[in-house]
Amino acid sequence: MSNNHNQEDFYVIDAHCDTLMAIVGRSMNKEERDPRNFFADNNSVHLDLPKLSRGHVACQVMAIFLEDSQLSEATREAMAMIDSLESLLRFDPREFFLARNSADIYRALETKSVCALLSIEGAEALGDSLESLEIFYQRGVRAIGLTWNRRNAFGRGLKAEGSDGLTNLGKELVEKMEEIHVIIDVAHLGEEGFWDVVDISTGPFIASHANARDILDIPRNLSNSQIRAIADHGGAIGCVFVPGFVTKDPGDCSLEAFLLHIDHIVRVGGIESCAIGSDFDGFMPQGGKVIQDSGEFPLLYEALRSHGYDHAAAQKILGGNWLRIFDDVLGLV
Repeated sequence: MSNNHNQEDFYVIDAHCDTLMAIVGRSMNKEERDPRNFFADNNSVHLDLPKLSRGHVACQVMAIFLEDSQLSEATREAMAMIDSLESLLRFDPREFFLARNSADIYRALETKSVCALLSIEGAEALGDSLESLEIFYQRGVRAIGLTWNRRNAFGRGLKAEGSDGLTNLGKELVEKMEEIHVIIDVAHLGEEGFWDVVDISTGPFIASHANARDILDIPRNLSNSQIRAIADHGGAIGCVFVPGFVTKDPGDCSLEAFLLHIDHIVRVGGIESCAIGSDFDGFMPQGGKVIQDSGEFPLLYEALRSHGYDHAAAQKILGGNWLRIFDDVLGLV
């Protein structure tokens, strides 16, 4: 292994976290009852600004996720989460700012600051039409997961009954997202809907947080044919840290076990298809783990190097592949 590169050389782009829920006081960790102080170095949480800085994270994709109780006012609730993020952004815009294109991510890299990129996890935030899509775009949303596990007006999520794919409205949504340069995310989408996206999309699409089904056979992980389809479209898979997506017994989750998913996706889809989508703050921080929190990404970099990946390959996995896709879909302006 070459010693020409040290930890200062690498950066991270993480394609998924649920930290916005904690910021607005809806943390999945029920012991965290108060809204999180994002600018403090909090104990026993996955992600805050000091941890992102320690972890060399240049861009953190932050998901808007709505619980079942919020769906009756889905669009209003999603906009309220954006309001909360905008309040944070006003606190110290030099250290933490919103990315609207890949030029903003390059600015974060140059200034060693952190930018957030907004995503929606489950298009039910749009309601039952495409009318609000442009409004969400204007407010900074740059990626949308077509479904969460449930069914919505656009398609069937993985845990919803049935064998149908995207609805006609869902197919229109995919076309419109490509037209206005919003990233299509197929994480949580039912398999039939996945193949609808393959048929419709003309550019890259992503699975922001998923692992390899050949390593752990669960529906949320991707088959070899799905991995190849994403790779063939120029997209990538964000390998996810959720213990139950890494190992059959979540208590057995480890960095070494996680690397098996990395290796498999690289082997099936190529090095350009493999990336990171931690899902930090989307699962409890106790038990087996890949890394403890976003401040420990240097441990993942070192593990990749020790595992046989050279610096260039490790950098592609940790952020370079996402940056390539963001360049392609979002553009520089």
